[in-house]
Amino acid sequence: MKKSLYNLFSLLLLLSFLGICTQTYADEINLTTSYVTSSTSTEQFAMRIKAPSGTKYYIDFGDGTEIQTKKGSGYGDYIYYNFADMATNPVHHVKIWGGPIVEFMVISNKKVSELTLKDCNELVKFSCANSDLKTLDLSACPKLTDVTCNANNIEDLKLPESAIYLTFNLNRLTLAEFPAKKSYKYVYGPMRPVYLEKEKINGLTVDLTDFLQYNGTTSTFKWYRFNNHGNDGDFNMLIDPSTYKEENGVFTFNEPFDTEIYCVVSNSALPRLDNINDRYGIMPIKLEGKAKQLEQVHAAFLTDKFTTENLTFNLTLSSLTDNSPCMINWGDGVIQELKLNKTESVVKHNFIDAQVDKKHLVQIQCADLDLLQFPELSGFLAFQAGNVESPVKRIVLSSNRQNAIDVSMFKQLEALTANSCFATEVKLPQTATLKQLSLEGNQLKTIALDGFVNMEELNLSRNQLQAVNLSKMNKLVKVNLSFNNIYTFTMPDTYALLKEMNCGNNSIPMYSLPEKKTIETYVYAPQNSYTILPEYIKKNVVDLSVFNNLKGVCDTPQPTTYIWLNKDETGIPIVKGLCYDEADGKFTFKLPEQADIYCSMQTNAFPDLSSNGVDYRTKPITMMKVANGIADINGNEQGIEMVQHGSEITLISSKTAMVSIYDVQGRVAKNVNMTAGETANITLPAGVYIMKANGMNTIKFVVK
Repeated sequence: MKKSLYNLFSLLLLLSFLGICTQTYADEINLTTSYVTSSTSTEQFAMRIKAPSGTKYYIDFGDGTEIQTKKGSGYGDYIYYNFADMATNPVHHVKIWGGPIVEFMVISNKKVSELTLKDCNELVKFSCANSDLKTLDLSACPKLTDVTCNANNIEDLKLPESAIYLTFNLNRLTLAEFPAKKSYKYVYGPMRPVYLEKEKINGLTVDLTDFLQYNGTTSTFKWYRFNNHGNDGDFNMLIDPSTYKEENGVFTFNEPFDTEIYCVVSNSALPRLDNINDRYGIMPIKLEGKAKQLEQVHAAFLTDKFTTENLTFNLTLSSLTDNSPCMINWGDGVIQELKLNKTESVVKHNFIDAQVDKKHLVQIQCADLDLLQFPELSGFLAFQAGNVESPVKRIVLSSNRQNAIDVSMFKQLEALTANSCFATEVKLPQTATLKQLSLEGNQLKTIALDGFVNMEELNLSRNQLQAVNLSKMNKLVKVNLSFNNIYTFTMPDTYALLKEMNCGNNSIPMYSLPEKKTIETYVYAPQNSYTILPEYIKKNVVDLSVFNNLKGVCDTPQPTTYIWLNKDETGIPIVKGLCYDEADGKFTFKLPEQADIYCSMQTNAFPDLSSNGVDYRTKPITMMKVANGIADINGNEQGIEMVQHGSEITLISSKTAMVSIYDVQGRVAKNVNMTAGETANITLPAGVYIMKANGMNTIKFVVK
């Protein structure tokens, strides 16, 4: 039977060719379906075909049964069918030919995966919805006006110019594949996201030019990390636009992502594109490639600053020339491009992957970079080496807690300000470019300043320094060394440019304080007590001559007044002549008892050291007892001897003499006339006394 029908159809074609038949139609429709039918239920494959009354068309259901002959009624005829070999063959290729066919419809949900039309010149209406089509070419149907193909997976749709009534929503078309709107019936949305072709993805570059425009209207794009919940456009998964660069629909990302990403496309000319949980754009893709790197890194640093939308990282930058190009790789996928000028500008950034304790390596490319200023408490951890020499001239790092500050890689550095960082160590570049250095409020105990011959401003205040050597810095203009514990201090031989000096609140010996000379603002007081060096003490001789004849704030050397006092702060002076002899700042002690004593010094060379009732002084020293030894005293011509037993004094004289004993107020406590060989016993109350005899130098003794 099937063979005879084919023969008949061939005969009709031959007759048409010979002109015997005036008109024949060879419409041909082929489709592939995986729809499962059942003879025991209503599950049947169904089509609706309209052909002119009396015309014949044929159907081969592809299951080995006879070809069916159908006659057109002029109306849409429904055809239902159960595939005979369903148990063994799940896929069927159905062929319809003859006609002409005016309308053709595959009833919804029949799982049609392929459908082609040939020579359907009279076809006016077509429908195949809710199936599995990926491509649909109806361009060879010149009279086709009404097309319904919604809810497939169509990626390639071709229609004739005659098609004006269109329903093609819920497919996977790019905007470039959208047919033109020609009538009121133009159902396009919602549209499913598109599976992007592999050739559209090249490393970290994604080509979405097919989505860029519709009918002259430019689209907008938003990228998201895929959360396994569909293309729902979750705000929390939004990718920061600063992590990629877009140019005419081509996107280049700075780094790959650990998850798949997708793009949501919107166009104001097509407001119904989106589905709620499956928004229009592209299906998730995985980017492969190396993270974008700056070609040249002129400065780099590590930070663990945690920022959010309202808590930014503010980096202040400037360049040596105006309009200088700059790129910043923030280490979170964001590479920012900007222009820098000579005037300072604040660059604000929110780390898009901010997490507590997360570290970011920030890199800066700018060949003219001048200033690098960090905000306070910026989470700064350390500078990192770049791949080219850094042009940075100025760094401000104050109030960023650091154990160590290493700026040794900045070979052109001229100014560093790193106050209140609590640093115990600083590494400076070994170059002579450094002119300004401010490290106030750290915990430095030592600092190497050799080689910085061009230093102009130096602030090392409020550290723990004990020695500072400025001997090679003869270009200094401002110096602040206050509130340290400096003992060893060396100034350059000449400092004619120095205008401001503050070295107060240290332990600098008065003789090491610089002379005022051209200094306009000079703060040198107070100074801590001076520790007399061991080499300045030899038995009962103390040499403080280095404190005498200093110029200080005067033009000529000034004498120093020395006052020796007891440590117990009683204020009782150690009387010159009685307790010691002095010669130009050298003291020879003759104490009757061991005592802890210190020396207070005053001089017009440094008058502020004696201000507010506190004199410059030495730390106490212990001076050993020197026996009274009257017989050894120069001028003891009478040969008087004295023996003391507590408050009792025994005097022995070898000659006649008048012996007078005075208290420290100069009042006579006792007069004794002695003859040769006489012994006199005297009892005195506790106190300090001075004894004199004819021609004898005064001696001091203490009664306890």
